[in-house]
Amino acid sequence: MKKEEKENSYPPAPAFLRISYPRLSAFICGLFLFFLAGCQQPKEIKQANRAVEDYFNGDLPRAIQKLRPLSLKTDENYVLNNLRLGSVALTAYELDEAEAAFGRAWEVINAGGVNSGGRSVAAVWIDEKLKIWKGEPYERALASFDLGVVYYMRRDYNNARAALENTLFKLREYADPKDEKKGYAEQESTFVLAHIMLGRCWQRLGRQDLAEATFADARRLQSRLGNLTDPATHAQSNVLLIVDFGYGPRKTTDYDGAIIAFAPTPNTAGEIPRPRVIVDNAEYPLDHLTEPTIDTVAMAQDRRWQSIDTIRTVKTTIGTGMITAGAGYGIYKGANNDFRAEDAAIMAGLIATGALLKAGSHADTRHWEMAPRTVFLLPLKLSPGKHDITVTFPNASNLQQSWRGLIAPEQGEAAYYYRMNRWWPGPFEWPPTPIELPAQSPRRE
Repeated sequence: MKKEEKENSYPPAPAFLRISYPRLSAFICGLFLFFLAGCQQPKEIKQANRAVEDYFNGDLPRAIQKLRPLSLKTDENYVLNNLRLGSVALTAYELDEAEAAFGRAWEVINAGGVNSGGRSVAAVWIDEKLKIWKGEPYERALASFDLGVVYYMRRDYNNARAALENTLFKLREYADPKDEKKGYAEQESTFVLAHIMLGRCWQRLGRQDLAEATFADARRLQSRLGNLTDPATHAQSNVLLIVDFGYGPRKTTDYDGAIIAFAPTPNTAGEIPRPRVIVDNAEYPLDHLTEPTIDTVAMAQDRRWQSIDTIRTVKTTIGTGMITAGAGYGIYKGANNDFRAEDAAIMAGLIATGALLKAGSHADTRHWEMAPRTVFLLPLKLSPGKHDITVTFPNASNLQQSWRGLIAPEQGEAAYYYRMNRWWPGPFEWPPTPIELPAQSPRRE
């Protein structure tokens, strides 16, 4: 009997693996913390974050300076950094730079297979941030819209039309919101903002038939917009103000960092205030043209405007189970004085793999910080010549922006972009002066 027990028993573990119960507990905790410890942000991400801060603080030259090199770096943030640069450049009326940046982003957004192969597998099983960021559907729509705005401001109506048509992609209504694999039905886009601008393009291109049909689609989708979907309103105007107000939702996580949520919600964000327009010190009668065309805060809550990979929840569940199993296995063996070399390997493998899966299950919270909450389209009919025009929001802490010497043409139309921000109220002189980048200065990372 003793001989049989001796043959079936394992050799004792080496001394460095014969761990006492307290040491085992400390080992488990240390290994757990090692795998869950966050990594330092790469230099490029810090630089992008500082550029976003510069933008919000009204320092557009420094924001452009920081974003230019990042926009050319073909990494997982290529699209996002180009959208950031496009937003800053559009605000600064650097239209060449805005067109180039939005164009680069647009090409990747519309390209297929950029996250296929090894990058996709790594994103699913390691970290979603390895995916090339292409944005939520509402961010993609805004990206194409902003490219269209740049073309429209340059009176390149054919290219503006193409960009705006690309905005109106089909939306997906999923059979099961919790499982994308169960299929979906395609639905018409509700991005009325693009319908209205597209109708204006058709008018400028002399296609009144297509303009009428496009405005009719806008009325059908959003009857509340009233005169803003009337073709005559747009045909008669010679100045268009494109006003970006507020900021879109940000991505947050809950349930162990694995499920994305969007904040704020429409209830917590409050109602969108209405603008007033002052032309040459007199209020311009807008005649019910101040309805917000979209609300990205509300759109983000609509599953059709989201693209969320439900594999995150699966990963975090698997990871938690493996960590629990590994820790329990080791503690059980240690408590019974039966902890051997092979047990240490099993325990470490379970905990390490589980921790890696949990770390990778954290949702990708990257988002386009400059995206507006809404866009107002304000068509004006002014006497030909120069005008001082102020857009103000009395119910939003008197937020305003003023431009002096904006030109209302005798024929055709001029479009002007206003990005509402408390740090750049103006008044600004038209035409805007080109951006002068600040001198480079060394900065500790």
